[in-house]
Amino acid sequence: MSSVDADRASDDAPPQIPVTEQQRELAAQAMGEFERGHYSNCTKTMGSLADARPTDVKVVLNRSVALFYQSQCKAVDEFRHNIQTVFNMARISPDLSEKSNLDDADYAVVYYNKAVVLYHEKQHRAALSILEKLFKYIEPIDEALAQKVMLLLTELYLTVHQPYDAMRMVLNIEKFLSGKSQSSQDKDKNDSNNAAAQEAMKAKLILYKVRCNLMAKHMKNKKDYKALQGNSVPVNYAKAYYDYLRGSYKKAAKMLGNPPRVDISPSTGECLAVMYSNNLALINMCLRKPNIAICHIRDALKHNEKVMKDAVPNDKARPPLQLSYVSQHYVLFYNLGVLQLHSKRPSLAFECFVDCVQVYHRNPRLWLRLAECCIMHHRENNDVDREHKHKLEVIQASVGSGFHHKLILGQGVQKDRKISTSGGVFPNLNLGFAAFCLKNALALLPPDPLDVKPPPQDEQAESGPPPTDPVLVSAEPGNPLRETEVANLRCSILAASAYVALCENEYYKALAHSVNLLRQPNLTAAQRYLGHMYKGEALVILDRIANAIDELNPENVTDVSTTLPETPGEQEAMFKWSPPNAVVAKGLMQYNLGVAYAMRTDYEKALKALTEASEKVGTPLPVQMYYLKLYLDLKQGLKKGALNLINENFGYISRN
Repeated sequence: MSSVDADRASDDAPPQIPVTEQQRELAAQAMGEFERGHYSNCTKTMGSLADARPTDVKVVLNRSVALFYQSQCKAVDEFRHNIQTVFNMARISPDLSEKSNLDDADYAVVYYNKAVVLYHEKQHRAALSILEKLFKYIEPIDEALAQKVMLLLTELYLTVHQPYDAMRMVLNIEKFLSGKSQSSQDKDKNDSNNAAAQEAMKAKLILYKVRCNLMAKHMKNKKDYKALQGNSVPVNYAKAYYDYLRGSYKKAAKMLGNPPRVDISPSTGECLAVMYSNNLALINMCLRKPNIAICHIRDALKHNEKVMKDAVPNDKARPPLQLSYVSQHYVLFYNLGVLQLHSKRPSLAFECFVDCVQVYHRNPRLWLRLAECCIMHHRENNDVDREHKHKLEVIQASVGSGFHHKLILGQGVQKDRKISTSGGVFPNLNLGFAAFCLKNALALLPPDPLDVKPPPQDEQAESGPPPTDPVLVSAEPGNPLRETEVANLRCSILAASAYVALCENEYYKALAHSVNLLRQPNLTAAQRYLGHMYKGEALVILDRIANAIDELNPENVTDVSTTLPETPGEQEAMFKWSPPNAVVAKGLMQYNLGVAYAMRTDYEKALKALTEASEKVGTPLPVQMYYLKLYLDLKQGLKKGALNLINENFGYISRN
């Protein structure tokens, strides 16, 4: 609430009659009743004051705040209407888009109140827009309100995942408090309450700094982490997150403590039980226990459903503003989708991700995860070709006897291959939709630095030094993607795009994606290997055999690790990647090289490459190698070699 003071009214606001002493007493009485929580008495007092001063903007505003609190913060629509009435009476812009009457600093509280409502309604960008403009006029604003504005700005920056802006705001608050303490040092020298409040604020700012550093993944500055004091839940959870990012997962789980009660905070709308179960799920996922993690996420979903019912017991009753938008359903569903994908349940993961698209459609990672679900549904891993059921399909049947004995060969591993014809727009677990998702994911990334021409040196000098903050891409509900993470994500999207294009017979697209992949500077060894394999396969099918042979040189395969060379300590994939080592990878590339030689009718080289490949790949051999060996023997007229292969591996069919 703001005080009644007609002497400071703006020139644009309607003229006010002088304030009488009785009206000042009523205003002071209303303020005291409001601070004591006697909202009914406060509204009555403000009603009497409003009758005497019906055109006073501040009286209308304060009465609106009192009525809102009297309704237990449930009359949101009425409060929003009253705020708009205040804007109209004061003749100021509701969104600070025009020149507003902030010469009268008391009007700043109107914008702050509107931002608070938007914050609780999860309209964070709209609230941030208002407060960022209001911050430009922070100097003449009342000190207490200015502090609240900056604290809410800090919270909003963290909510929309802008840690660097949040850190700058924390530094502004520290400067503000430093100047405030120096000016009031003599006045409040013996005020213990003020000293306690300052200490509490310092602790709060330290926690904000830690949250900013954690969100920005700045782990080297340990000064702020060590400065965290107390054993409160926010402090313990911040410490747990710090240990989680450092890879100390068991220590992070221990820091979370015991399971909290399943109830909702009436002031913040947060449920610790939901946070606790969600955090345990993430920790167990990193400990390679995805099934246990799924159980924790399901617990979090149950807790979330319970607290939502507690906050909104029925459809007719409206909850308080701070409890109206507290559901974490989509955050938890996104995490559940990731866990289901790591547990090799692509259908269940796909359902979760499709549900999340309506909320997080600008997250490129989400579109990649949808594509990965389709790819895993199409082909779970590279070892399926070693399964015995596929080997049984190499020779489908045996007919005739004696001299007329004939064997009918299978149609190959691609016999059940289906090309999607729907265009991939509708959510389906097929590769057509995977291609659509990957296209979206790539479009949501910033332009590739390799495609952006640097400005001339003269223009560089004029524009000044480059910005210090890294490029951040929104990836809600997770943290924003830093520049290096964007580069890594682009590589994953390109690798998946090349594979899907090959499966969909889009060979020129596959070639373009693989070429783009191989030019990326920060490739893992596994991605580089896949890039050469996909490019080589596309070139073979496009009848560019000479180029394909150069691309499929097995001597270039020395490593197939899934982590970057500069980050050897990072965790490997949740499940084993195939091929497991460079020897097997080299053998698989030699098989593809053999196919290229066979396409060029260089059968001797093809057979040599196949023989070396089968030795390196190990048993059981992928079924494709049997097909290629039979093809090469028959094309060269090596009937005995083909019969030996059949008798050794398929004698149960060929005996007659």
